[in-house]
Amino acid sequence: MQSHIRACGALIAFWALFTSGLGSLYAGMDQHTVAVWLFNEGEGATVRDASGNGHEGTFEGSLSWTDAVFGGGLAFPGDGSGYVVVESTDDLLLEELTIEAWVNVEESTAKWQGIICKQQTGCTNRNYGIWVEVDQSVLHAQIGFGGGCDFQANGTTVITDNKWHHLAFTYDGDMGRLYVDGALETEQPYANPPFQSGDPITIGVPNIANANGLLGVIDEARISSVARTEDEIQEAMRLGLDALLGVEAPGKLTSIWASLKSSS
Repeated sequence: MQSHIRACGALIAFWALFTSGLGSLYAGMDQHTVAVWLFNEGEGATVRDASGNGHEGTFEGSLSWTDAVFGGGLAFPGDGSGYVVVESTDDLLLEELTIEAWVNVEESTAKWQGIICKQQTGCTNRNYGIWVEVDQSVLHAQIGFGGGCDFQANGTTVITDNKWHHLAFTYDGDMGRLYVDGALETEQPYANPPFQSGDPITIGVPNIANANGLLGVIDEARISSVARTEDEIQEAMRLGLDALLGVEAPGKLTSIWASLKSSS
């Protein structure tokens, strides 16, 4: 009897200790996390939104699953023939934002390789987006205001070197900031509200009518409705979104709990 009590006590103590860490485990999945694409599917033509907000992406054309920084990634052909479309919803119409992703980009003859963009065609109805800049091969970010691209900024690190880079663009309503590999490279003031476009998000091209496709691989992308801090960006880069957001944690907790109960 006493051994059973001790076992139950140990079980309760372990469970309390284990669940006490859930706050930090789920810290990244806050109310500002709008969409998360981990690209770990490995098959099929759908990219799951791990945030649970339903922003699944669908393939247009042919794309290839491949290995990446954290598990799987998605390889894009570079000619605009293959990309991912995410339909627009109200929670993707952002006035403050963060776009972040891991990318491995090759040199290409395509102009303005699109990474993650929300627009139909050109600046007129652009909401927000990040690209590979056409001349310097650096991170480029834009925000449109309905009549043109009022905010445009470039990073400083060449990212078309066939190496992995973590990219992030934040906008807090007053200032846009570009980060490469966790380091702030550019900040530029901008106080106009972004144009609220109903156009879809495209991953791997600037828009659905554009052939300037990305030549490379994307892994672990997130869109947030707040300007993430430099510390938050570095944490996501270091830990990976899967671990930071605890995407697989509920299933793991259930398995551990069942195992502990059976052994007691």
